[in-house]
Amino acid sequence: MKPHACIRWAAGQLTGFLVCALLVLGFSSARAQPPWVGAEPELQPQTLVKPPGISLEQATNIVRRQTGGRVLSAAPAGRGGQRGYEVRVLVDGKRVKTVFVDSQGNLRSRD
Repeated sequence: MKPHACIRWAAGQLTGFLVCALLVLGFSSARAQPPWVGAEPELQPQTLVKPPGISLEQATNIVRRQTGGRVLSAAPAGRGGQRGYEVRVLVDGKRVKTVFVDSQGNLRSRD
């Protein structure tokens, strides 16, 4: 047998084997689905949203209106088991006051 004929014969045999294997695997996998098919995702969208209530911008606007001062900084914070924002404001151009705004927009002064 010539060398090229051997290679063609082996390639034909290998191709036939692969076709049979794919057919068998294809039919068997149609019955059993992988474990991730139909599974619920672990992270729900509501776990990634910001805390309910007012936004940081709304909190700073409330503090600005109530104190008449200039807002220096604001950050999410918790106080007394409540979530909200801690806002630092310059009052009368010389005094810095820290105010906590809860998620409903109520102010509580720290100093």
